[in-house]
Amino acid sequence: MHIRGLSKAVILLGLGSLILAGTAPVFQSAYGQGQALPEANTHTTVPENTPPEKDGTEQTGTEQTGTEQTVSVRSAPELYRRGFTLQQQFRTREALDMYRQALAADPGYGLAHYEIGWSYWVLEDWKNVVSHWEKALELKAGPPELADFLQLARDRKESKPQPLVRSSIGAEKQGALSDGTTIRMRLKARFQNYKAAEPEQGDILDKAVFSPKSVSFLPDGSKAYVQALEGHATLVYSPTEMRRTRVISHIFDSGTGSLFEPEETEQFRPRFTSNGMTGDFNSYKGKPVESVFSHDGRFLWVSHYRRDFDRNGVMPSSVALIDTASDRIIRVMQTGPIPKFLAVSPDSSLLAVVHWGDNTVGLIDISTGEPASFRHSGEITVERQLNVNPGRKVNRDRMCGFCLRGTVFTADGKYLLVSRMGGGGIAVLDVARRKYMGTVRGMRPTPRHLVLSSDGELLYVGSNSSGYISVYNTADLIRAALAGTRDLKPLREARSGQGTRTIALSPDGKIIYGAVNNKSLLVAHDAVSLKKLFELPADSYPVGLAVSPDGTQVWLTSQGRKLRGGNSVMVFEVDLQAPATKTAR
Repeated sequence: MHIRGLSKAVILLGLGSLILAGTAPVFQSAYGQGQALPEANTHTTVPENTPPEKDGTEQTGTEQTGTEQTVSVRSAPELYRRGFTLQQQFRTREALDMYRQALAADPGYGLAHYEIGWSYWVLEDWKNVVSHWEKALELKAGPPELADFLQLARDRKESKPQPLVRSSIGAEKQGALSDGTTIRMRLKARFQNYKAAEPEQGDILDKAVFSPKSVSFLPDGSKAYVQALEGHATLVYSPTEMRRTRVISHIFDSGTGSLFEPEETEQFRPRFTSNGMTGDFNSYKGKPVESVFSHDGRFLWVSHYRRDFDRNGVMPSSVALIDTASDRIIRVMQTGPIPKFLAVSPDSSLLAVVHWGDNTVGLIDISTGEPASFRHSGEITVERQLNVNPGRKVNRDRMCGFCLRGTVFTADGKYLLVSRMGGGGIAVLDVARRKYMGTVRGMRPTPRHLVLSSDGELLYVGSNSSGYISVYNTADLIRAALAGTRDLKPLREARSGQGTRTIALSPDGKIIYGAVNNKSLLVAHDAVSLKKLFELPADSYPVGLAVSPDGTQVWLTSQGRKLRGGNSVMVFEVDLQAPATKTAR
């Protein structure tokens, strides 16, 4: 297919994408190198949704300055490509000039209107976003999601907030799997911090629930751990008794100095930056965002998205190590800027810490099983490391390069697969060689979360902005990266809903669930066919999701945006009924 001289491949590169967390887009159009506005911290009082620098020259770690020279090329496609390249370097105003020249050469060149819309989104000029996207829609340029993007821009132009949703206890849905199994789900209980308690109905007031970002189950199913980002705490619950049993604080001061190992800070990264108030490097409030278990559930690792005083996400942060027997933090280790996702190798010998802030993945050797001997074991850079000098005027939460997030080890532990929300694709890292092997593309825009099947043969990808769940053959993806193949088609894919955040497989591998942030939904798909089974209403802005080890519960966290909605942890019960067997006659 060709549109006015551009191949389909070029058009696909022009797909604009959003991370829909507050007003936070990650662009995967000309923003293919990844400009992201904050996805994690939506309740903070810090103005993290402030617009980028208006001169358009600040922007990820790519050090680009100066002005593009006047070009002699006059064809719309070539001018478009030049604008595209400039926008990849985040030279927004120069890119706009090229796109305008493309329209002067051909007023009907719809892709230029589409990309201009994204450029004006960077500048938060909603009037121009709307006018250019309306024209792009009229010219049938841009992806199928353009109509949804246009509505978002119209809402921002009119300062129209998204309506809040509060799901009702007892809400239920059912569907049938391809093997005939019937699944029924019902909202059984909720821990929330927004209205008076109604315990007789399973609606439990819990003042500790503040900006709950993620949730995970202890492998034996006896506990659920919720990361309350703005509450600076990990909340521990009993899934059987439906009550909170503990609050683990991530606030560190002079009394917690024994949790830190001074020597390891020196060998991994520049020393913690002092908070300026106490002069103590290790006094701060950590913002817990994601977690992962190691050593058969003996330890829980929790990433601190950033320390409270690091407003721009350019300083080193940390991970906390929790002993799940005592539910206490027993060690804190330094990381790179904005650590989000964590992954543990199948043999619990390595912890991977994905740094959203600078395109790197840090590795920690945990092979001994003894916390005192855990040590950093290097880091791997995906293409290029961003400049995180605290003296630079840059917000790495917004300008995050490839915006690395979802991560899994392959079943043999040889490779790490890392999703790139900025720029698209999945990066493949050789663990033993500590080497970036390449990026495989072909995924829907903004791949956010990765999940492996129990045998490791299939990789499920949740794409946030486009709202899709896709499945790939893991071995094919590895081979594509090693061979330098650029694109890989999914085995299957299905629309889950715009703003698909966390995805999770049921223990039997038959169902894949998704938290759909934009639509305030919990969705269930048949994991084999990817057919959507049903949608269940959820409290506004769901983001985190976990399935109990026995598959009978699904916990969903709703974080909220800019002090609206969220502050909710929902508990859904799952009932599976096998198909009736036919008796022989």
